[in-house]
Amino acid sequence: MLRSYIQPEENREANRQLPRLMIEGLLLGGAGLGVLALIFEIAADAFSVAAYQTLLAIHGAGGYHQIAIGAFIVLSALLFLGIVPAYKAGAYLRPNAGGSGPMVEAIGPSWLRWLSWAGTSLFFLDAILTIIISSISATDVTMLILPELAPYRIILAELFAFFIMVVLVAMGPQRAVPLFLIGGGAFTLFTVVALGMVGVTSFWDPQWVFLTEGIVNRLEANGVVEHVVRIQQDISTIGTMLFFQLFLRSMSSAMLGFSGYEVIPASGKHAARPKWKVISTALTLAAVFLIGTGIVQLFAARQWQIPATEGYSTLLIEYEIVAAQVLGTGIEPTDVTVTDADRRAATELYDTLPAERASEELLGGSESHLADEQSRLSRADFVDTVAYDLAIARALNAATQGTAGESFLVIAGTLLAIILLLAQGGGYVGGAAVAANAARLGRLPHFFADDRIGIGVIWAISAILIPIIRQVVVVEAYYAFGFVSAFVITSTTVFFVRDDVLRERGIEPGSAEARSLRFAGLRGMVASYIMAIVLVTQKTDALVVIALTGAAITLFQIYMANGGFKRRAAAVLVPEIPPGTGKVVYEMGLQRAHDEARQRGVADALEFLIETGALTKFNVGPDRIRRLVYFLYNIDPVFHRHNGQLPDHERIEEPNLDLEAAYQQAFTQQTELSRRIEDYSHFGIFMFIQLYHVNWVAPEQGRDADTVKQAMVDILFPLTDHDVIWAEFCAFSPQRLPEPIWQFSRQRYLWAKDQWPNLSGRITTIWTLQDFGLLPKELDVKMVITVADGKEYRQVKIHMGPEGDDLDIEKETIEP
Repeated sequence: MLRSYIQPEENREANRQLPRLMIEGLLLGGAGLGVLALIFEIAADAFSVAAYQTLLAIHGAGGYHQIAIGAFIVLSALLFLGIVPAYKAGAYLRPNAGGSGPMVEAIGPSWLRWLSWAGTSLFFLDAILTIIISSISATDVTMLILPELAPYRIILAELFAFFIMVVLVAMGPQRAVPLFLIGGGAFTLFTVVALGMVGVTSFWDPQWVFLTEGIVNRLEANGVVEHVVRIQQDISTIGTMLFFQLFLRSMSSAMLGFSGYEVIPASGKHAARPKWKVISTALTLAAVFLIGTGIVQLFAARQWQIPATEGYSTLLIEYEIVAAQVLGTGIEPTDVTVTDADRRAATELYDTLPAERASEELLGGSESHLADEQSRLSRADFVDTVAYDLAIARALNAATQGTAGESFLVIAGTLLAIILLLAQGGGYVGGAAVAANAARLGRLPHFFADDRIGIGVIWAISAILIPIIRQVVVVEAYYAFGFVSAFVITSTTVFFVRDDVLRERGIEPGSAEARSLRFAGLRGMVASYIMAIVLVTQKTDALVVIALTGAAITLFQIYMANGGFKRRAAAVLVPEIPPGTGKVVYEMGLQRAHDEARQRGVADALEFLIETGALTKFNVGPDRIRRLVYFLYNIDPVFHRHNGQLPDHERIEEPNLDLEAAYQQAFTQQTELSRRIEDYSHFGIFMFIQLYHVNWVAPEQGRDADTVKQAMVDILFPLTDHDVIWAEFCAFSPQRLPEPIWQFSRQRYLWAKDQWPNLSGRITTIWTLQDFGLLPKELDVKMVITVADGKEYRQVKIHMGPEGDDLDIEKETIEP
């Protein structure tokens, strides 16, 4: 079951290239993104939310760090032993799939493809939630640097979402890659170094726990943190039922840290070749990073007793402790001195609590932490506690001011804010890509094929929801359903992969390699189903909203695809479209999808003919040939050059089998395509013969119109048998052609006009001499014409008699 399903030779070659693939594309060169470049590109989406994973795990565990750590270890095992093998198997089978929904269509059995409809709906919803989470989180991190902006938190989140949307629409997703690469690389490298310091110092210096409460209370006083979840009683006193309830809640919350994992295979189409090796290695390293950073954060949080602070990352609290104690001047408990000014400030704060609580009740606002927790203390205890917190905050500022610790905090906050901003890009681009794929399948309107439209729609919905949701801990319950469903869909698809897909990869169904690959899918199914069950049981309130929203988007897809909710026929019939129709109106989205697959097939077939030199004989520029073919076959110019892909990337398969069949049927019509081009090439040459033959007609010399036409035809078409080309000319009828066709045929007309004086010198001289009576009417004319770029000689023999009917023409190849 654990045997490698990869061909040994292919695996050895991929391992040989791995050192190069690790750094490929870091400078935006090479054949695509290598392992590190791919990780850095998706780091904004895959790693940014991990900064809040610890907060959510502790929050779900009710403040118990031991429960949060245990839950995270179980999640990590499910990820590394289940999800990772399934995704690596999927990447090997179809690295260009671009997500779980397209994966089902590409390699799954027909009875499983309904999952792609649900997967598209949930992924699009997931993209919207990504914008909300990232913009709110970026705002919360900004509070570390600019705490005075706390009253404008939601407005700032809206501005962040709008800013990234404008950048992506203006630059385009592909041109924005350097932003993700630079930002993700800087964040990843900084996080590895910074968390290394956090892990070491929390292990050796757990006594720094005295700083935690002061930092948390300062954040609450500034309005950055709205609610704190602390341990209410010792873990040994809670019952077994409550323990498992908190354990499962912590698992369901901590899953958010794995939300960006789906982005790695979805971005695989941009990877360097062999793509499956790059994606597989990136999947493994990303899992190690996510698990490692999560364990270190949770361990440090336990050592320093950091509670769950809604609105502020646990990671940043750990950074503050390191900044003061390691990179700053350091603080000892004896350095915390409570001054009279601290006591006066605490006393003034206590006196404002009744008015503050009354104002919040009148306005319907939630109680602050001070009103909720410390207002229950006596006046003396309240003043002592708050005064001590103020003294710690002052000592922290003094310990970092003017030191490397101060710079460290600024860099940490800035990088985390930037990476959270860029994480919106992952949501925008990923959601727009899914919408574009659904449009390609005919399930969404055609305008979604433009990524910028999808980005705009996602922003509009997110902008409405940001003021409603407001907190990360609120939206994480909804967010998790999207990527967990992607885990379920991908794993299930890999397990039930079609036999023909296995054969394409050189794996014989039923063999040990096939069983090993399906076992990878089975492990993913077990892991993802466990995650899904935990999520459904612990986030029941969110399930209803997710199900209704997902169902609404799916119904809209069904309506667009079928042109209504009526049951469609098994086969999709695309109506016959006359050449030059222009904008075509389709009855349903599936018709449009099939016709666009046909258009892509014809466009690629034409490019194949051009690149292989099959059309060089026409001596016409490729743009005129494209214009001719696009008119004849009703091809939208947008499908020119690899369907919008970069020229150095191989073709990405059609999103499902039906569309791939339509594409291949069109692509294999290269002979017919070449023949139709040749027909209009002949039309231009025939037009020249038709218009100019009259100059040499002399019935009195035995040269009637047919005699001259036949001679001209055979001289201009030396490679074609006389009977064939003459029959074609006889069937020719001059007519006015549409401009796109005539622009091609006219070039052939001009070619014939230019070549005729060079080719006809001997026979036209003879005709002239006959007209002057210097030569007899009956004679033989031999002419040698070079063909095949001068590599072959064709001899044309023309016997002319006294009458036009005595004309006889022969053609043969002679040695140069």
